[in-house]
Amino acid sequence: MRRENKITIQRRRVRKLFWLFAAAAVCALLFEEQAAVLYVVSTLATCGLLIVAAISKLEARDAEMQTAAIRADHMSTNSRDFRGKRRAA
Repeated sequence: MRRENKITIQRRRVRKLFWLFAAAAVCALLFEEQAAVLYVVSTLATCGLLIVAAISKLEARDAEMQTAAIRADHMSTNSRDFRGKRRAA
C-alpha cells in the first residue's frame, strides 16, 4: 500500500473517532441534563463555522481581485504597446 493511501486511511479513522467522541459527549450532556452547557457548545460551534465560512469567502475574493488586477495590468500594457506601434509606423 502506498504511503499516501495509508495517510488518507489514518486521517479518515481520526475523523471518525473525533465524530464518535463528539456524539458521545453530546449524549453524555443530554443524559446528565446539562442543557446550558449544550447551548454554549452549540453557540461556539456555530461561531466557529461562520468564521471558517467568512475566511474562505475572503480568500476566494482576494484570489478573484488578484486575477482582475493582473488582467487589468496586462490590458493596459498591451494598449500601450499598440499605441507605440501605431506611432512608429
